[in-house]
Amino acid sequence: MKVFYVAFCTIFLSAVIACLAIDFSYIVQARSVDGFHVVIDAGHGGFDGGAVSKSGTSEKDINLAIAKNLERELKNRGVWVTMTRKNEHSLANPYARNKKKSDMEERRKIIERAAPDLMISIHLNSFPRIPAVRGLQTFFDRTGEQSKYYAQAIQEKFNSSNLNIHRNAAVGDYFILECTPYPSVLVECGFLSNPTEERLLKTVEYQKLLASMIAEAILDSSAKETD
Repeated sequence: MKVFYVAFCTIFLSAVIACLAIDFSYIVQARSVDGFHVVIDAGHGGFDGGAVSKSGTSEKDINLAIAKNLERELKNRGVWVTMTRKNEHSLANPYARNKKKSDMEERRKIIERAAPDLMISIHLNSFPRIPAVRGLQTFFDRTGEQSKYYAQAIQEKFNSSNLNIHRNAAVGDYFILECTPYPSVLVECGFLSNPTEERLLKTVEYQKLLASMIAEAILDSSAKETD
């Protein structure tokens, strides 16, 4: 029975990938950029599950999986990486009256101490009212030109891929983007309210693909800034 289940899952994933014409061979070696420092923020965690799909998939776990893959991608290319959240737990003080506020304040402190070249926050989106809505989108703070530069670079990387994503980087009113003076980008990696995209987001292969493409966009953009 277990062998049948594994075979079924493999066939099912292959069918989904084929349907969307996704080429996982895109996971390539991006250029190395030594001395560049990135803070990776895996959104939500612990008591705060974030968005939840109709089938019960929680955003927080997928955020962390993508963030850890991105950490590996960047470290392998000489990038200095700091993670705000390293496990499934929240950063909130357990005695805090407002745990969400405490959690976000701890993230701010980590970013401030790191003083990075870039902060990138990983999230998932949801729009249950229209389940057909899908696709990765990047956001930046309203006053940061460097933030906009990196957000547009990441968005363009996905728009020009075979993932059938056609979105624009946009200004986002998010605390994590505005709480420090450092260049900051928030990436909504897809919609849990879209059943097909939800299935992809739950796979290790797609999580690695997202991380690889985000890393390549960051490294190519940082290298251009220093040229």
